[in-house]
Amino acid sequence: MNRVLIFAERMLPSTQTFIPLQVNELQRYSAKYIGLIPAERNYVLRDRPVMLTHNRSLASRWRREIYRWVGCAPRFHSRLRHLGAKVIHAHFAEGGPPAFFLSSRLNLPLVVHLRGGAEMMTDEELRKHAFELPFLIHRRKLFERSSLFLCVSHYIRDKAIATGFPSEKLQVHYTGMNCRAFNAKLPVSEKDPDLVLYVGRLVRYKGCDYLLRAMCQVQQRRPEAKLVVIGDGDFRAELETLKSSLGVRCTFLGEQSQTVIREWLEKARVFCGPSVTLEGGMSEAFGNVFSEAQAMGVPVVSFRHGGIPETLCDGVTGLLAAERDVEALTSHLLRYLEDTAFWAYSREEGMRWVRREFDVRAQTAKLETIYDRVIEHFQPRSFSQTAPEG
Repeated sequence: MNRVLIFAERMLPSTQTFIPLQVNELQRYSAKYIGLIPAERNYVLRDRPVMLTHNRSLASRWRREIYRWVGCAPRFHSRLRHLGAKVIHAHFAEGGPPAFFLSSRLNLPLVVHLRGGAEMMTDEELRKHAFELPFLIHRRKLFERSSLFLCVSHYIRDKAIATGFPSEKLQVHYTGMNCRAFNAKLPVSEKDPDLVLYVGRLVRYKGCDYLLRAMCQVQQRRPEAKLVVIGDGDFRAELETLKSSLGVRCTFLGEQSQTVIREWLEKARVFCGPSVTLEGGMSEAFGNVFSEAQAMGVPVVSFRHGGIPETLCDGVTGLLAAERDVEALTSHLLRYLEDTAFWAYSREEGMRWVRREFDVRAQTAKLETIYDRVIEHFQPRSFSQTAPEG
């Protein structure tokens, strides 16, 4: 069985469940996670990853940053060579520079997954962020070295082309979702007919403030309607202040496990995640939670934004409003809260749609075929772009 190295700089944030979701479905490849530094809050992996550093001390953070610029770590590379891998699968464009060094030092083919990051930013915007500078410096070598860039949506592929990625190396590949885990079990009668649910990080581009404003209008018409917000982030304090000033009936639950999220999806009448584009270009790459909601029989409402339109059938499994149009967002929420026949239609169609388009087993089988092709066509080459290691 061939081995694939699954690389992410931070190994692994608790919010990045989409990575192990796919890794756990690999059938013909065995995976080994590798990274540069632990995340602040880590997802619990099945086996221990191979790491450049094992804590978040100042010395470790400096070591991580140096590697991002020059890729020098002989002992780290030696441990990785002993794994006998055939391919590296790296996640996020920001992880491109260290992934380039790893691919070059280990002489392995490289697949980079674009999930919404540096590929969406102009050079001017990239220069404003010190963390993005290695990508800016090394991207041409990354473009040349990488065998393939996987894009989580057609939207991301278009963004990548616009920012200079080689179009011939860009391929759209949906991660998929676990349709066995996200499967409605409770009868419709046990759903809360007044519950609107939000699940996502509480950061500005996720648009939860627009949802609060829409819920203010919804509750003026339907006082019994309520909002539950699952997630955390640096925008939470502002959101809670806005909730109080608007007088919205809303409960913030913070970050929760997948089990708890599924329990709330079982109860919810409608899911809403109204992401917006920020001034610097930050936007939603795809939105796995929209697929999860539909799989659980929960119609979805959002803005026509980023990769979100690819997650649903507008007018059938969900409803989209023009970006930042709170009035239209309000109208869509009210329709699902008040029009039971349309809600039931969207619920059934959504469950069918997701299982047909986004089953993670089928998508992972396609990924393994991609690995096969990349390995078959890889031409080993020596690493001469940087000084040799000691």
